[in-house]
Amino acid sequence: MFSLAPVRSLFAAAQTADDAVERVLNAFMAERAPIYVVGGAVRDHLLGISAVPGWSYQPAPQRGGVTTTDLDLTFAGPVLPVARRVADRLGWAFYPLDAERDVARLIGTGADGQRLECDVAALRGDLRADLFARDFSANALALKFSVDSPPQLIDVCGGGADVEARRLCRITPDSLRRDPIRLLRAIRLSAQLGFTIEDQTRAQIKAGAATILLPSVERVRDELWKLLDSICPDAGIEELRALGLLTHLLPEIEAMQGVAQSPPHHLNVYDHSLLVMNYAAELRNWLRGGPPPADEPLTQMLTPWTDALRAHFAAEVAAGHDRAGWLVWHGLFHDTGKPGSRSVAIENGVERTRFCGHEQLSARLTARRIADLHFSRREILLAERVAAAHVRPRQLFLSLTRPAAREKKGESERSLPPVWRAASSAGAVSRQAAFRFFRDIGSVVAGHHISKGSADSPFDGLDVALQAIADRQATGLERGEKWRRFLIGMGSLLAYAFSRPASRQAPLVDGHILMKHLGLSPGPAVGTLLRELTEAQAAGELSSVEEALALAEELHAAFKRADGL
Repeated sequence: MFSLAPVRSLFAAAQTADDAVERVLNAFMAERAPIYVVGGAVRDHLLGISAVPGWSYQPAPQRGGVTTTDLDLTFAGPVLPVARRVADRLGWAFYPLDAERDVARLIGTGADGQRLECDVAALRGDLRADLFARDFSANALALKFSVDSPPQLIDVCGGGADVEARRLCRITPDSLRRDPIRLLRAIRLSAQLGFTIEDQTRAQIKAGAATILLPSVERVRDELWKLLDSICPDAGIEELRALGLLTHLLPEIEAMQGVAQSPPHHLNVYDHSLLVMNYAAELRNWLRGGPPPADEPLTQMLTPWTDALRAHFAAEVAAGHDRAGWLVWHGLFHDTGKPGSRSVAIENGVERTRFCGHEQLSARLTARRIADLHFSRREILLAERVAAAHVRPRQLFLSLTRPAAREKKGESERSLPPVWRAASSAGAVSRQAAFRFFRDIGSVVAGHHISKGSADSPFDGLDVALQAIADRQATGLERGEKWRRFLIGMGSLLAYAFSRPASRQAPLVDGHILMKHLGLSPGPAVGTLLRELTEAQAAGELSSVEEALALAEELHAAFKRADGL
């Protein structure tokens, strides 16, 4: 706990997020007192999620002593010149968010690297009027800071009782009409905090659902990102549907309702996608340092690559949006093409549902929606790429089972096409097959396929692989030998991704050497063999001319046998 009075602490060296909050509060009080901390920081202190330093009011236990990193302040204006002076004094960034309404943002960090955002706005009338103009009672709490008295909690809207009851209530019937983004925010806060939405508030949200299209696209996008970044994003999507907002915000998601699927699926497309989101959120939480997935075989497969995966998925695709967070969006959108590609066929007297080409349609629908929400170009490309490639791991898995099936028919593995020879009977993916997988999916950071860019470019195939794991978990009620073999295949992909060659190498052999060695004439067969050798070399399976020529002989013989089948 710190003393609020000494202005000299303004110039103290930053130590922690606690110290950063102390310094900004002291700096504003040196300019204008009293000041009020309002909104989420006060609510979260009461919930025990995070703490406002200097305030000892603790109806709920603090969780790990986490200090708030999102501070909203208000005081009698004008605010902008005061906020600019404080930012200059602290060495923080200053942004005039809304000059007309006298709103500014300051951004700073403590020495521990914690980022602190402080939004400062002028009081709308007196404090009571300002609090009644807010959205929900739980957010209409204020903490008064002054130089010569301890902090004082001010609750004029009954927000303290609603926080204790974990209930979200509009303040007045006009609260939601004043700013329609609050309809979406109610559902987002409910999902984030585990609050129930009070009945009259629910009814008003449902009645005004169409007005959600009135706020700016950017505000809608930011609320949706926070909603899907919550602990249970599937519950948030279900609330959007139940209250009538889903059809206006994400119509392609609502269109998946009731679309039946054949085994091994046990859920319709909509319910399946929500379950995929749930498993994707579990992976996201682990990637951000949370507990491991509940499935023990999955955890065992992922554990050797924990640090490497966390580094990859911690990277921001755009400001504030990391790859881990995008996993949930991939899970939600991956099957959006199924309603538009559904067909029914009779196979051996059994009716089966097919979705031929649904991945291409999913990619188009996903890219369109992500673009309409004004996400960045990289985010659009990543979401589109994962949707288009989400069936690739399953196809790779199926290729692992085909050689064994053909062996039962008495066919030699050496007579199989080379692409099938890439997999062993144990389920592992060869380095050559892994190279193809990552090469074809590419990298949004490199801007093109891996094979044409830097070997150090992040593999978007990792995003596809983890999405596929969540997808597979949500498919069928049983997990047995097929699940084990699938995890072996996914583990092989991860092993390749994190041990790939550091740079590209010149080809070991060219077409002239190949034709002379095998006695071939120019033609398509030479090009096919060269592609196979290039992939094997890139995968690290070849290191000398002799090895390349030996593989060429083997492949050429396999092609001839395959042509004779």
